[in-house]
Amino acid sequence: MTENATIQMYGADWCGDCRRAKTWFEDNGVAYDYIDLIEKPDEVETVLERNNGRKSIPVIVFPDGSHLTEPSNGDLELKMSQLASSTPEQISASSEAPRVVDNTDAHRFELRDSSGEVLSFADYQTRGAALVVPHVETALAHRGQGNADRLMAGIVEDLRSTGRTITPLCPFAAQFLRDRPETHDLLA
Repeated sequence: MTENATIQMYGADWCGDCRRAKTWFEDNGVAYDYIDLIEKPDEVETVLERNNGRKSIPVIVFPDGSHLTEPSNGDLELKMSQLASSTPEQISASSEAPRVVDNTDAHRFELRDSSGEVLSFADYQTRGAALVVPHVETALAHRGQGNADRLMAGIVEDLRSTGRTITPLCPFAAQFLRDRPETHDLLA
């Protein structure tokens, strides 16, 4: 743990996944800053923001702006490998916020990063002014980072701006909307 580390891990010493991640970083000589949520309870807000309201730890934030929640050692190894092969320009570019795009040709909403890579998508069919969403999926390399939640939030925003409603057949999409009473008026 160093003052100049650009990796930040939010956790608590009682958390087994946090202890395992700390051990992995230390065994692999990876510098990181550890934010103990018991000692700094105000930082819980960062965890909630990164996890779209879920209280899961550890949350590990990387220099490219991405984060992993409760990553396995394999997830950490893959992420560190990706960071090692990235140039500073790529890291800077990838820290730009992903955006939601309505790909009407493919009949799906897509969450794309700054390079155009699809992180997550939601297939849909149109029935009048309603979208029927049978499937939401996140690319394997981008799971556990809140991308499907970001996608759904973007879809909600689009629905509001276009005056459409939604019929969520996908269990994930249905749960996302069910957990957010402020979206219930959008249900078809």
